[in-house]
Amino acid sequence: MKKIFIILTVGLLIMGCAYASNSHVNINGIDFELPEKYQGGEEKNRGYELDNVFSIRCIDDNPINAIGLWAAEKDFSEDSNIAGHPVRHYCQYNQYVNGNHSHAYFASGESVYEISWTGSQIDRDIEKLIKNTPKSKIDDDAFYGALDKSVDIYKELKKDQLNKDSEYNYLEAKYNSQVNQQKPDDTRLKEILLTYYNR
Repeated sequence: MKKIFIILTVGLLIMGCAYASNSHVNINGIDFELPEKYQGGEEKNRGYELDNVFSIRCIDDNPINAIGLWAAEKDFSEDSNIAGHPVRHYCQYNQYVNGNHSHAYFASGESVYEISWTGSQIDRDIEKLIKNTPKSKIDDDAFYGALDKSVDIYKELKKDQLNKDSEYNYLEAKYNSQVNQQKPDDTRLKEILLTYYNR
């Protein structure tokens, strides 16, 4: 009987430890205490994800792609300050979750983080996650300026990509129209293919 009691006690302790470790996640040196509804996800790619419902990640290594897409496709955005953290909130309708999906970018310490969740408002849970991180060492103007610059770069890259795609499509169509000729000139097509596939 004593043995069963010890086994049950150890089992409960192990389960308690697993639960406790699941309620906190450390991303880039910052500890986030997860609300119960966002627990049960997994840590990956310098972040934490729970299906398509919720995620937190540090975006220091790729802010242009992290911010640009949501900035370009947003339905609305707003800037605010939550307990010493400059915050930019983007929201858009997302067909995959059949509802609104939000992305909040905020500064903590010297890093920039992104929290995404289903919903259109920064509710108490999201606000608490941001509030409980170290205050930003990045000035508000510098933070918003860096976000704006990232969005501008993203738009330029997309425009350049569209130009390359249209040039590729034009040259491919031109080459295909020359196939009926005896010796089609494919020099320029080869150049564009090399450019297209090696970028």
